[in-house]
Amino acid sequence: MRYLAELEMIRKSPDKHRFEPLSEAELQREAVQGVPEDYLDFLREIGHGTVGGNGFAFYGGLVEVDEILGHLYDEEDSCPELKDILLFGDNCSGDPVGFLTTDGWALVEIWHDDDLSVHYREEKSFEEFVKSLFADYA
Repeated sequence: MRYLAELEMIRKSPDKHRFEPLSEAELQREAVQGVPEDYLDFLREIGHGTVGGNGFAFYGGLVEVDEILGHLYDEEDSCPELKDILLFGDNCSGDPVGFLTTDGWALVEIWHDDDLSVHYREEKSFEEFVKSLFADYA
């Protein structure tokens, strides 16, 4: 298993890290072409929920930008890359994180208070993102 340390943190602090498993049907729906295997492993092993109380929320699957930021998103005026991003979670303050599918599924963050600008994350993989995030809330 890829996320043993994170599972142990969840087990030790269920009030701090709240996760729910995904059904097999939900997991199959996420297995689209190109989706990173470490993301699918996370859903399979951990599921969806929150880290650090309300520090970061992992969605139960990938969602398009307009589903989360529809009230701010204007396809004509917004950054053109937004249509190529699939989101997997947010920082519970309005800034979602996801994959830029047209750039090797790179990790990106969208800043909601900066005209929905797209910023690449420092982490090079979803697994690295997860491990860094859980370390921040250890």
